[in-house]
Amino acid sequence: MIINFWISACLLILAALALVVAPLLIKRRNQMVSSAEETNIQQFHEQLAELKLQVSQGMISGTVARDMKTELEKKLLNDVPSSTMTATVYDVRPSVLLSLGLAALVPLLALLLYWQLGAQTELKVAEAMTNHELNSETLLQTLEDWQAAKPDNVQALYLLGGRYLSEGRLDDSERSYRRFYQLSNSDQGAAQLAQVLYLKNNNRFTAEISRLIHEALTRNEFNTTALGMQGIAAFEQQDYAGALAAWDKALSVEDDPVAKQSLMTGINKAREMLGEKVLGEKLLGESVAAVRVMVSLAPELQSLPGDTRVMVFARVKEGSMPLAVKPVLVSDLPREVVLDDSSAMMSGAGKISDAALLDVLATISLSGDVRQADFRGEVKSVRTDSDKVVELQIEPAG
Repeated sequence: MIINFWISACLLILAALALVVAPLLIKRRNQMVSSAEETNIQQFHEQLAELKLQVSQGMISGTVARDMKTELEKKLLNDVPSSTMTATVYDVRPSVLLSLGLAALVPLLALLLYWQLGAQTELKVAEAMTNHELNSETLLQTLEDWQAAKPDNVQALYLLGGRYLSEGRLDDSERSYRRFYQLSNSDQGAAQLAQVLYLKNNNRFTAEISRLIHEALTRNEFNTTALGMQGIAAFEQQDYAGALAAWDKALSVEDDPVAKQSLMTGINKAREMLGEKVLGEKLLGESVAAVRVMVSLAPELQSLPGDTRVMVFARVKEGSMPLAVKPVLVSDLPREVVLDDSSAMMSGAGKISDAALLDVLATISLSGDVRQADFRGEVKSVRTDSDKVVELQIEPAG
């Protein structure tokens, strides 16, 4: 994408050079012709002066001199247009150096102007977002560079908030989404901020989260993120009809297949609680892809504060984005955590049921950066179609 941009830019610069330099070259050619005409006129006047001198000296008669003058005038008319004979030419001849100088100045000024006002950072981001071979850390760094260069760019804040969320960096995600919410004043800003606050609060609703969901749906009644959370809130309050209505409405406008599957899972649960027939390709009684993990702490970590956050997530391989993320607290451990497509709905990163084998991790970062975990546990190659509970113990990292 960037290469195509620079090829197009070079072609446009060459076109601009042609428009600037070509008229100068054409003008210079005309000036060369004008110079030859001036020489002929000058020779004509010199020859007339010589005729007058010869007449005054008696070397030729007046009649002969008039005939010779007539011949000279005919010759001049053949060499020089009559308009040139009556016009005095005042012309500043542009030099080759001027043409070369402009040829160098035009692209230089264009590059300087683009460096100040152009979108080179956005081009790098666009290329990174479409490069599926790029690892998550490089993509995250590209987004961070974009946001650092343009702190109040709402698109940069939105993408960065989502990337932080998928990486489990909830504090950073909240900061990005909160700024996005303040600047965009949109339903999406309210919904995304509500989502990350819900995760930070260990999947519990607060007054602020409920207010943000209401605000998002007031601005856009079909905001699927807000509808999904509204359904979760209703389900937790045993308002299964309300949950079903919210999720059905979200499903009617949702295009993402992962989110649709998650919504269908919730709809089937609500229908089951209401005694209705479940819908979709997978019924609740059938086997659904999931990973069951019993998360515990090593004995030497038992003194960690109870409110310390633990991030439990599953990924296809090292360096890939998590397919599902669930936060818990140290005070909740030991605890069984189930990672399935419903847990992927909040992270928006992928679909558990599409993977046969997953790596399951649990990390604790005292700094809040999951990439720099102080304590971690990992189990590799866990089958998603197995009912076996995976034992995962968190130990000091390194």
